Order: sequence, then C-alpha cells, then structure tokens
Amino acid sequence: MNITKSWRQIRLLLVCGDVFAVTATYIVADYIRTRLLRHTDWPEHLPGFGSALAVHLWTLAILPIIWPILLRWIGWYEPRWHRVRWLALRALWGSIVIGMILAGLALFFRRDAFPRMQIVLFTALLPATTLVVRGTTGLLGQWLAARLARHVLIIGTGREAVRLRRLLRTSSLGRSAVLGHLALPPPGQAGPARPSAGDGDATGAVIGDVSRLGPLLDSAGVDEVFFAIHIDELPVVMPYVRLCEEVGVTAHVLAESMVCHSRPEVEDFHGVPMLAWSPTHHSPELLLVKRCLDVAIAAIAILLTGPIMLICAILIRSSSPGPVLFRQRRMGRNGRTFEMLKFRTMRIDAEQRRHEVAHLNELAGPVFKIRDDPRLTRLGAFMRRFSLDELPQLFNVLRGEMSLVGPRPPLPDEVAQYDRWQRRRLSMRPGLTCLWQVKGRHRIPFDEWMRLDLFYIDHWSLRLDFIIMCRTVVAVLSGSGA
Repeated sequence: MNITKSWRQIRLLLVCGDVFAVTATYIVADYIRTRLLRHTDWPEHLPGFGSALAVHLWTLAILPIIWPILLRWIGWYEPRWHRVRWLALRALWGSIVIGMILAGLALFFRRDAFPRMQIVLFTALLPATTLVVRGTTGLLGQWLAARLARHVLIIGTGREAVRLRRLLRTSSLGRSAVLGHLALPPPGQAGPARPSAGDGDATGAVIGDVSRLGPLLDSAGVDEVFFAIHIDELPVVMPYVRLCEEVGVTAHVLAESMVCHSRPEVEDFHGVPMLAWSPTHHSPELLLVKRCLDVAIAAIAILLTGPIMLICAILIRSSSPGPVLFRQRRMGRNGRTFEMLKFRTMRIDAEQRRHEVAHLNELAGPVFKIRDDPRLTRLGAFMRRFSLDELPQLFNVLRGEMSLVGPRPPLPDEVAQYDRWQRRRLSMRPGLTCLWQVKGRHRIPFDEWMRLDLFYIDHWSLRLDFIIMCRTVVAVLSGSGA
C-alpha cells in the first residue's frame, strides 16, 4: 500500500476521532450543566425549535459536520513529516477561537435557544477532549502505519533524493525502510552510472546504478520506487517507470524537482488523464468563497459609502471642469483588459502634462508614481490621502473584474516592460488592496513590490485576505495609505 492510500486511511481514523470528541464534549458539557451544576435555565418551548430536545438533536447533527471542516481548513489533517507538537496546538487553538466566534454569533442571534453555561462548558472542555482523542487516534495511526511498513527504493543521488530519504524516515505515517539509492547516468551518457565516492557520502546508501532496478524489483520485496529527478531526465527514467508498472510496484516521480513554482497534478479530462502544471494551487471551493465574500462585502460597502460617493461626485463636479469619473484601461487576470473606475483627482489636462513631471517619478521600473503630484487638484489630494478616489472600484469588484484583495491592476504599457517572472502576478484576479499598499507603497522598490505580489499569490488564504483588509482600514483611516 502506497503513502497516499495509507494516509487516507489514517486521516479517516483521525476524522472519526474528532467527530467522537466534539459529540462527547457536547454531551458531557450538558451533563455537567444539568446534573452537577444544576443549571436548568433552558425553556421548555423554544420559537423555531419546539423544545430543548430538538435543539440538542439539531446541534448534535451539525457539530460533527462543522468541526472536521474547521479542522481541515486550518490544516489539522495535513500529514506532518516532523512531529512538531506546537504546530498541532496552534492549529487546535485556532479552531477553538473560530468555534468561540461561531458560538458567540449563535448566542447573539438566538440567545433564548442556547444557554450561556452550555456554551462556556463546551468551549472549555473541547481543547482537552480533542487533544486526548487525537493522542489516542495518533498512537493507533502510528501502530497501523508500522504494520504497513514499506520497502522503498530511491532513484537519484542529488540533494532532493537526500531530503526525500530523510522525510521517509521521519514521516508521521511510520518509518519506511529505504533499501538504498540507485544512481542515474550523467546527462548525455547512455551507459550505466558509476556512483562516485561523493555520491556515496552524500546519501550514505548508493547500492548501484539504475540498471539494477529490475533485479531488485524481482528479489528485494520492493513496495514503492521514488524517482528524485530533474525534468530533463524524465525520458531517461520513463522505461523504468513502466518496468515498475509491469511488476505491480507503485512509482512516484518527485514533482518538486521538476519546476520552481508549478507542481504537476493529474487531471481527468473526460476520461483522458492529463498532467497539468498550474502556477497557483488554490482550492476552487475557497476561491468560490472568496468571490462570494467579494460580492457581499462590495455590495454592503456600496450601500454604506453611497452618500460619501455622492458628496465626492458633487464636489468634483463643482470644484474643477471635467468628468466625475476617471476611466482607465488596466490589465486583469491573465492579461485581460478592463476599464477601471476612479474618482477624478487631477486636472483635465493631466495626461498631456505627464512629460512635464516625468522627472518626479519616485519608483524605478515601468511604473509611474508621484506622491505629491502637481497635477492634482486640491480636492483630489485630499481624496487620495484617504483613498476616497478608489471607492468606484467597488463596482469593478461586483462586475468580477477585480477582487477586494489582490495585486493592483497594472497599465498595459507597464506590463509590456515587465520581466518574464513579473508577469506571473497577472495569474490572480487584481484587487483593491494588496500587501504593497499596507507595507509602505512608495517606500518599497518596484522589484520588492513584484515579489510581495508573488508571495501573496503563492501563500494566498482567506486568513491572509482578512489581515490585509484590516490593515488597509487602519492605513486609510490614518491617512497613511496614500
């Protein structure tokens, strides 16, 4: 049985344990409240539920579903190669905080249906019961993993092969018996490889070249073969992958050694298997949640800021000649252009006068940014200081052209001057705010700005979006976000 299937079995065991923990905690909390503390303030008839028993049944039906989802969202079921306890504790406390927030919302909207003592006892007992059950299921999972011990061969002797060997030895799924490494022939050499002393010292277990794979599969009881190779060596090892298939041994090709950012995934396209390299590995479900939050928050923000936008429009119209809105072509996701909306903050001849202020540009690279632009109107300078000119972009968010958080949309002529690695920032929907805006804006060099956007793309999460939005609100209210 290979690593993936073993982990699926152990993860199912962990989920069952967490479902048992949250159910038992609720029942124990109710027993302590009613029997030991004799805290019986639950009314007999509840609007919308009928009785206290109905509330119990609904809660016990929903909790075993919500709790594993919360734990999975914060990475509780991800395989840990190294047994770092504080990571598990941090993940658990994160879920407890989320559970407390949900409990607080339940009390806020239906205080009559949920006694406070029940919520307090349940929240206080949940960390202890979850850790105890996780410890028990973890020991059981390790016992099962030990019984599923695998004999592994590693093809390759480079740095990635050494790292893979260490991971297999320290995996939380049980130690794998690494039989040794087989060396590949040097590039351009068709004959068998002769491992050097340096290779043997690096891995400590080079037992020959890859031509020995067939005899070892026949006689050594090999369960899995790992190919730690570079993508250029893929044609060389494909015959050996087929050899593993012929004898029924699982073969893995180390994806991390193939490319820098993208990792290959096998997709089923109408029954046709395809190997896909995607620049981002974001959950489609979480991206859908992000889009729903964008629409909901943008709609609410438009309603709340509608009077402010109306006042801004009137002041712009009366203070200087020209249109209220400034429309500009910007580049969106994957290079699609759209019309971005802003309140006009400059004089009507600002574009014609750009060459006069070109020497004032404060950023290197293909962008043009001036903090105290002389083409600004007096009202425009005030609006920019508090980012009021960006409010019409909420309509771009509603139309799906932008998101609340994401890399800022660039101009087409700026993108034309990008280095190739910088174009990857267009792989995600652009946003109203981003890491660059909350970390200093004009004080950050252009290359660092691009790296911040790529960091956001590679490490995106709903939690990161929430942090950026909170810091954006602080920056806007303080006037430092301009």
